Amino acid sequence: MSHERLADNEWRTGWPVIVASLAGLMLISFYTFSFGAFIGPIEQDTGWSRAQISIGLSIITITAGILTPALGWVVDRLGPRRVGLPGAISFALTYGLLGLTTDNVWTWWGIWLLLSFTIIGIKPLVWTTAVASTFHRNRGLALAIALCGNGLTQAFAPSLSNWAIGEFGWRGAYPFLAFSLGAVVIPILFFGLHSGADRRKRKDSQGQDADTAAPALYGMLAREAFRTRRFYMLALAAFVFTLAAIGIVPNLMPILSSFGFGRTEAAAIAGVAGISSILGRIGTGWLLDRFNPNLVAGVVVLVPVVSCLLLVGNPGNATVAIVAVAIVGVALGSEVDVMAFMTARQFGTRSYGTIFGVISGLWAIATGLGPTIANRIYDVTGGYELALQLAIPCFVLTSALLLTLGKPPEFQQSSSNESAE
Repeated sequence: MSHERLADNEWRTGWPVIVASLAGLMLISFYTFSFGAFIGPIEQDTGWSRAQISIGLSIITITAGILTPALGWVVDRLGPRRVGLPGAISFALTYGLLGLTTDNVWTWWGIWLLLSFTIIGIKPLVWTTAVASTFHRNRGLALAIALCGNGLTQAFAPSLSNWAIGEFGWRGAYPFLAFSLGAVVIPILFFGLHSGADRRKRKDSQGQDADTAAPALYGMLAREAFRTRRFYMLALAAFVFTLAAIGIVPNLMPILSSFGFGRTEAAAIAGVAGISSILGRIGTGWLLDRFNPNLVAGVVVLVPVVSCLLLVGNPGNATVAIVAVAIVGVALGSEVDVMAFMTARQFGTRSYGTIFGVISGLWAIATGLGPTIANRIYDVTGGYELALQLAIPCFVLTSALLLTLGKPPEFQQSSSNESAE
């Protein structure tokens, strides 16, 4: 079977998986990118410090970090659909409970702890597993398109959240947003979410031609991957980059507000990152499929250094802020794509869920620590300049790790359609 026919078949049979995964990634990323819009109103209403408020985000991500490796094992055995669909329903129901927070900060933290157990079922691992097991020849671009869900959320979440807070107050905004998200995303997941393994089993049971089957799983077992130097380099790169980037991006609204921008203007500028992240994802996905992935990844993660320098050097300049936010959006838009692609490239898809689950666990811990550290720096120094400066060496280290990752092993492709070539 020709390469062109295989590639066309992937898009023809796999596009519903991409759409469903895109919707799932919109859901999981919403709480992160809307968080900055809530910080100011909650601080004013309750008197809590920004670090105290951000502990809620830390709770959910650290809990997810502990549970995500186990999630990978479950996804490898049950498939993304059996995990992602009930996870989305549970998350939508629980997210709205944040509106029940009282003036006691422990209720805020307690609801985030409850939310952390529902959010585990919609982690990026679920959606990237669905795409990675469905696509082989176009995996980079397919992941990039699906992961545009993050960019779309990043583009509209700050402004939508700011509007909802203005209309209903911050407590009323949470149930409104939860209902709206669930009403849009859950039907899409119901009709479109299937992994490559699901489709392959269905086609085999129906006796369809092997040429239409999804690519077979291949690569290392998890225990083999965990003994390699490349696994620890990739895990460290994911942790360090996320610690720095997520310390900045969810805080874009408060960062810009600290530089003198009004809330509406800050929300609009922060939304630019979402638009640019879509371009970054598509461009990076296309490049990963065609050029040396180590080089592409190493260069992409260096891009936010420019944003940090621009924001620190030109505070209060709207044009510079837009450019800086657009640049950091390009890099953040490529983050999940790069790590998901490199995991499949280095270790294959046989135990992808388990392997990427461990990496995602560290990723989740960094997602929780980043905003808390950045906001603690704000509480101590009165600004975010030091947080931006400290992010720069993190991006440089990430680039060095990815550039020196090395070539992947040669895996034996065992699918019937490839053996027929």
